[in-house]
Amino acid sequence: MTREMNSPTKSGTVKLRLYRVFVILVFLVVLCGALSIPFVYESQTLWYKIGLDKTMLLGGQLAGLLAAVLLFVQILLAARGNFLKKLFGIDAVMRWHRTNGIIVSLLAISHGALILIPEGVSNFPIGLKYWPEMVGTLLLCIILSMVISSQFRQKFRLDYKSWKSIHKLLGYLAIIFLAIHVLFVSESFEQTVPRVALITTFVGVAVSAILSKKSAGQKKE
Repeated sequence: MTREMNSPTKSGTVKLRLYRVFVILVFLVVLCGALSIPFVYESQTLWYKIGLDKTMLLGGQLAGLLAAVLLFVQILLAARGNFLKKLFGIDAVMRWHRTNGIIVSLLAISHGALILIPEGVSNFPIGLKYWPEMVGTLLLCIILSMVISSQFRQKFRLDYKSWKSIHKLLGYLAIIFLAIHVLFVSESFEQTVPRVALITTFVGVAVSAILSKKSAGQKKE
């Protein structure tokens, strides 16, 4: 009798662990694919750099791509879909969301600094010609605003409802600006594979977030 009762529980635990491993593996595959782009589809800016400048520029590109992947993850964590909640628990999802936001902001700052320093601070990209870079700067400001307001919401005396509405709007803008910035800022994404991969990821994350929100709304009703 005891064996019969424990069997379904053990089976469910094993399935849960397998799902977790699968999700982590998918994340690692996507991450490795993203980080391989500067090496497989090298941008023209790297052709004219040598030594430390080239290393910093490459590091900046990698930091930017890692930030992009984690920002997509951030949207999924923010949506708090039933799948993730069942898989890891709501407390873990919320904790990862807060931590991931800080990591994304640090990577975004590193990306900007490592890209700008080899070019020279005096060559800061300003003007219509550099609109993709300017979109990236605006994206950085949005990310920093979201993280700072989240960490110091009480000190800024923001009530939760107002903060949440602003935070949600900035989140939507961030993911849109991210897609635009990445698609047009680098020659790497003029290639078919990186471009299709980015658009597919963007659409997939957007649809997943929308479905998660709808599901959560129906349950509340």
